Amino acid sequence: MNMRVFIAMDVKDEGSIANMLKVQREFMSLGLNAKPVSKEQLHFTLLFLGEIDSIMLERVKERLSNMIFEPVNVVYRGVGAFPSMKHPRIIWVGVDPNTTSKLTDIARGVEDRLKPLGFKSDKQFTPHITLLRVKEGNSNRTRSRRSEDVGGDALATAIGKHSSTYFGSDTLDEIKVKKSDLMREGPVYTDMFSIKASSGLGSK
Repeated sequence: MNMRVFIAMDVKDEGSIANMLKVQREFMSLGLNAKPVSKEQLHFTLLFLGEIDSIMLERVKERLSNMIFEPVNVVYRGVGAFPSMKHPRIIWVGVDPNTTSKLTDIARGVEDRLKPLGFKSDKQFTPHITLLRVKEGNSNRTRSRRSEDVGGDALATAIGKHSSTYFGSDTLDEIKVKKSDLMREGPVYTDMFSIKASSGLGSK
């Protein structure tokens, strides 16, 4: 049976998470029709593998099991949106330039190890933590609105207000290979195995 798999590093610092959730609630209070990401699912995606089977998962595990990397000191800073601030589909928290460089190196290391298996990112790595997934439709206009209904300028202003907001700092020392099951209420993530910094394969 195939599974939807990606490689990630989880946000760990509770203070940073609390600050992210505070801003998340601020955006939801605008009446935006969006799905907030739960605190347990806040993460950086290093590489998306797509649909793979259990045999390929074992090959991925073999390729990553002895990967050596140093713990990353992370500074969470700023809010942005994909594809644009006026018409967002993803609202995210970013990092400072030094953190971007370090996480890019790790993402590149993961990709280099998995290229022989046929995995390669189709876009430039931009480290970010998804806070909200904005929905295109709306079945209940009285309770929530699409980004267009909120008003592109108003939403862009709200995002711009936090363009340099400091959320906190963290030390990330674990890469996780996760399975994503798409449910009606949203994706459910399961850790398949992990790689600890400077020590190779971790639990599971």
